[in-house]
Amino acid sequence: MTEIATQATVAPDSAWESALRVDARGLPCPQPLLAMRRALKPLAPGSLLHLVATDPASREDIRSFCRLSGVPLLRVECRDDEFHYWLAAI
Repeated sequence: MTEIATQATVAPDSAWESALRVDARGLPCPQPLLAMRRALKPLAPGSLLHLVATDPASREDIRSFCRLSGVPLLRVECRDDEFHYWLAAI
């Protein structure tokens, strides 16, 4: 299942593929969120980050973080037991 946030501008396919990938598979809560936050800090505004996690709690953690911090959550996909999130650095 793919969700694309309604308030976000849809990026071209090449942008999704070129996003900085953070592999947090196998990490328990809250480590995927912490790995994502560390990776976002040095990124230039507008850069894309692709987080991959297997922790089911990441679904709410990432959404809450984005809502509270203002970081745009552009796309969410659930593939088997993996959760994929695309965020834009601010």
